[in-house]
Amino acid sequence: MSQGLYSGMKLRRMWPRRFKHQLALVMSLLLILALAMLGGFTALQQESRARGAVEAQAKLLARSLGEAATNLILIGSLDGVEALALSYATMGDVRRLNVFSPQGQPLTQVVHEAGQSPQASFADPLGQRPLPAVQNPQLSLDTERAMLTVWQPVQTDEQLLAWIQLDYDLSDLRRQSLAIWRNTALVALLAVLLCYPLLMLFLRRPMESVDEARRFAVELADDVGTAPLRLEGPLEMQDLQRALNDASMLLQQHQIVLTDGIQTHREQAKQLAAQNDKLGAIFTNSPDGLLTFNRAGKVEFTNQAFLRMTGLREDEVLGQDDLGLDAKLRELAVEGCDFAGLAASFGPNRQGLTLKGEPPRVLAISGRQTTASSVSLVLYISDETRQHELDRMKSEFLTLAAHELRTPMASIFGFVELLIHREFSDAKRADMLSRIHRQSKLMINILNELLDLARIEARGASEFKFETLDLAELVTQVLSDYLPPQGRERPLFEPSAQAMPVHVDRQKMQQALLNTLSNAYKYSPGGEPVSIGLLVDEPEDGRVHYGVEIRDHGIGLSPAHLARMGERFFRADASGHIPGTGLGVSIVRELLELMGGRLQIESELGQGTCVTLWL
Repeated sequence: MSQGLYSGMKLRRMWPRRFKHQLALVMSLLLILALAMLGGFTALQQESRARGAVEAQAKLLARSLGEAATNLILIGSLDGVEALALSYATMGDVRRLNVFSPQGQPLTQVVHEAGQSPQASFADPLGQRPLPAVQNPQLSLDTERAMLTVWQPVQTDEQLLAWIQLDYDLSDLRRQSLAIWRNTALVALLAVLLCYPLLMLFLRRPMESVDEARRFAVELADDVGTAPLRLEGPLEMQDLQRALNDASMLLQQHQIVLTDGIQTHREQAKQLAAQNDKLGAIFTNSPDGLLTFNRAGKVEFTNQAFLRMTGLREDEVLGQDDLGLDAKLRELAVEGCDFAGLAASFGPNRQGLTLKGEPPRVLAISGRQTTASSVSLVLYISDETRQHELDRMKSEFLTLAAHELRTPMASIFGFVELLIHREFSDAKRADMLSRIHRQSKLMINILNELLDLARIEARGASEFKFETLDLAELVTQVLSDYLPPQGRERPLFEPSAQAMPVHVDRQKMQQALLNTLSNAYKYSPGGEPVSIGLLVDEPEDGRVHYGVEIRDHGIGLSPAHLARMGERFFRADASGHIPGTGLGVSIVRELLELMGGRLQIESELGQGTCVTLWL
């Protein structure tokens, strides 16, 4: 089977690839087959006629010999029969003549080898030869020896006298047949050799048209064929030309439509990709957590903000349904947290969830149902820890502010009521009025800080009047107008002769200096000295920074309190012994940042604090 397959593949490789060669080969094979069939038919007819003539001649010789030998057999002249057989053996292609008695005993045997004279053969008189069963002339053909055998009975009207066997050589007839076949093949070969060039010449123009059509089709497929096709040849070629030109026109029209469609699709895909990138960037970088559920009710997307808020891993969230995610969030919640569950988050009200941690993280969860084909639910999670802490600090501030305002207000009210209903000496009245003045000043300071903070939040630096000033000169002017608390020494300060130009708002810079200086005295209640220094910093970027360093040796700050310095409403001293609202440092920090500066605080508990205002 494998050998047959190999032979088939070999024949396939030998088969020509060009159509004109295939056609010429097929036509040649058909011509050879036709000539072979014609030659074979002719050869068979000629062979049949020649064999008929030979058979007739052999039968005639046998019958003639039988008639001539009848009288000799009747008189018993076997020598005469032998002489007669020798004479007949020389005729034609006779190779053997035998005369047998009716019992099959040989009477005469003559052998005639090709190229030799006939000779009598002495046979055994006692031997017998099988004879035909029917007393009629009979023919038999031995194809292997190319020999025709004729049996002719010799008889009178009354009895059978003998049988004559004549072997006639058909070698010449076979050679004639082979010659006919050879001539037929030669004629077929000559016909092919003659017809092949004529056929190729006849096919030249149609095949050139076919090649031109093939080239046109290839160029059309490669989008380089634009000129119309022109073919020469029979009517079929004209039909092919018309069909290909029509196909080219339709293809070009479809190509224009397809090109426009592809361009539109690319533009739409580009716009969609840009929109997806924007949405992906929004979802990924959003400070709020975001989850989406597919139509099967499973979490399909979550952003990093949600993972960062909850501390969950992405593989712990994706694929969860609302019940599974609800259970994981409840595991993270603090004990006693009043969380109604994720299902309630898809109602009109947001749900609050407080997670374990230091400090605890407060989350607000809300959900929406969608009609999108791939998204069924969207869950929004916002971190309200900061807002919650601000609310708490504001509540503490209101309590503290009410306490701070109530104390001076109660003093003012009490002293005024005493002055109205009772008579006092001038000295006592003056002392009471002095106390009323100090308490009123304290109230004004608290209200001013609140107004400053509100103004900074609402307007920023839009009302700042920037100008270029000498920082050293500005500090000198502030200190010359500053009155330290009663019983305290003025701050230690060494003026600088170096020019320190800064671009600031004079009034806001004075306010920042005074607030910082006031805190330095306030948080060193033991009377420790306060010092002020001027600093110059020249970093590698080449920009010069100037700073005012205010250092005290008071109570100082713990690392935890130092980390929270600058937060609104935060007070390092929560005992209430040191007056204040917790807004001073926050106001200074925001003023510096609005003027392009920064606040630096260094402190050690029990050792004091160093605050530097950099510009």
